[in-house]
Amino acid sequence: MPWLHMIFDAWEDYRRQREQEAAEREALAAAVAEQPDEFDDGDDDEDRKDKKKKKHKDKK
Repeated sequence: MPWLHMIFDAWEDYRRQREQEAAEREALAAAVAEQPDEFDDGDDDEDRKDKKKKKHKDKK
């Protein structure tokens, strides 16, 4: 029954490929998490709110 061995070999190849893809996704997610956000200007949300308050306060 050589066809049965082919099925098991194909299943093992599929499983190894899925494991490799999962490892690549994890590595990519870790690399993205480590990168600083290039659009972040360093202001916190509270700083932004304070700036808006000061801006509106000057208009009154």
